[in-house]
Amino acid sequence: MKKDMRWKVAQIGMLTTMLAMESILPQGHIVDARHQTAQYRIEEDMELAGLSSYVRGGQAEGAYVSETIARVHDQWQQKKQEEKQKQRIRQQKLEQERMRKERQKRKQEQRKRARRARIRRAKQKQKRDEKNRRLAIEEKCGRVIGTESERILQRIVEAEAGGEDLEGRTLVANVILNRVLGKQFPSTIKEVVFAHSGSRYQFSPVSNGSYYSVHVSSGTKKAVRRALQGQDTSQGALYFMERALADSGNASWFDRCLTKVKRHGCHEFYK
Repeated sequence: MKKDMRWKVAQIGMLTTMLAMESILPQGHIVDARHQTAQYRIEEDMELAGLSSYVRGGQAEGAYVSETIARVHDQWQQKKQEEKQKQRIRQQKLEQERMRKERQKRKQEQRKRARRARIRRAKQKQKRDEKNRRLAIEEKCGRVIGTESERILQRIVEAEAGGEDLEGRTLVANVILNRVLGKQFPSTIKEVVFAHSGSRYQFSPVSNGSYYSVHVSSGTKKAVRRALQGQDTSQGALYFMERALADSGNASWFDRCLTKVKRHGCHEFYK
């Protein structure tokens, strides 16, 4: 009888321990120790599978077993609530991350739209400026394209900047046109190119004769055409020099008396 009692109580203890370890309580399962221990009288201390109780007076301490199962059930419920809370926190974090990414995406789109708008406005302004400059050149010099003035401009650009890239040649043409449009210089391309003080010409290729011997390349023709159509990045420059070839006195005068606006290739531009 005692052996049977121990086995039955051990079964209850193992069930309780298993429920505590697995955190699982079967629905509707009720363990009543009284049904397992009625009519038995065991007067010894029993500690089986974590279950301690005394069996006295022919009736086991069934309430202890019921309380243990209830405690396991409460622990399981608590763990379930904790898991739900963790799941809610994970969902909140995922939602916050999603919203953060959406805000970041909207900001990126706004920056892209703003950048496209700036580029569009810059292009529109550039077109207006080119049109106004072209009209100013035509007003001052008349029609230049296809005339002797264009050929003079091509030759001086080739002589001064034939080894430069397209932008460098266009800048030299811009300087000459800036002088044409200015008040302190002659009002035609020819007069600007051949301007001199005594036997000293403004442009060294005219002085040394290289102006007359150059072969105008297609790149120079393209650069001159761009300048005549109003393209200008010279920032109003009226002078330029190649420092490596310039006379030290002239270079010193440039640095003392003029404002340097940019450098491109081997040339420095001043106004």
